[in-house]
Amino acid sequence: MDAEALTTDQRREAFEHYLMTLEAGSFPTPLNEPPLPYDPCPQIRHARWRLPMVEQLVEDELSELTNTLNEWRGALRHWYAWLAVLDKYDEQTAWGLQWEFVESIAFQCLFYPSATRDRFGFVVTNALHQTRMAADDSYEDALDQDPKKPDGKARILSRSEREKQLLRIAEPYEGHSAFMNHLQSLDGRSYRNETYDYRNRASHAIAPRLSVGLTNTVVRRIVPATKLVEHENGLYKVEVIPNKRQVSYGFGGLLPLPLRGVFAANLAESKIAQACFISYVDMLNRAIEDIAKR
Repeated sequence: MDAEALTTDQRREAFEHYLMTLEAGSFPTPLNEPPLPYDPCPQIRHARWRLPMVEQLVEDELSELTNTLNEWRGALRHWYAWLAVLDKYDEQTAWGLQWEFVESIAFQCLFYPSATRDRFGFVVTNALHQTRMAADDSYEDALDQDPKKPDGKARILSRSEREKQLLRIAEPYEGHSAFMNHLQSLDGRSYRNETYDYRNRASHAIAPRLSVGLTNTVVRRIVPATKLVEHENGLYKVEVIPNKRQVSYGFGGLLPLPLRGVFAANLAESKIAQACFISYVDMLNRAIEDIAKR
């Protein structure tokens, strides 16, 4: 059954189950906890920054980071509630409900780990760069992405380049190691493997489906070139041609991701992101204390 085959009564009944599940509030940790606070570092507004408007830059970007994590938390709550609803229906009806109500939520959540890691890198670099400037008059207002020539364009740094710069800027502050460990655990290799690199495939190619259906059934690969070589016994054997490559087409097939399995993996990533947030706020508070001691 696809979404168009669902009746109005089925949709209404499923949505009532969904609302009841949300109201019951039986969510796994940390979805059962309050959202992150929107003013975790009020001393931003009272610090003596080197430049005007910096307090607004640091505070606004921290608010946007908080919004990101709370939006992710909300989406996971909705995903979890729909999983409970799907359990009440036969396979065909559940598939129709999943297609209409759950696919877009799962798609959104599967993008959060990568996007959140990069947003952390952007926000924390900007904030700690400003605390370094405020605490030390000799600290230069220069970042690796800045144009090298007056008429040049800003560089687009790779993730590894951005995080290398961030580590250098954060290094003087207590707690930077814990923060960087959390940050670099987010969207890690094991998560990308578990989700078949969903975010990257969805952005640049074809992502795996959820629950049902194969994708990428025929694949194009570049492989070592081979040739048939006749041996003395009259038989032919395939041998590799050194230093040559050839194109190969063959059956592949990317299996669907189990909906509950990827939910669990994504929930684990959200826990890492929350730990990263707490580490950052703690480090930012310490950094602002250093400004006050100046």
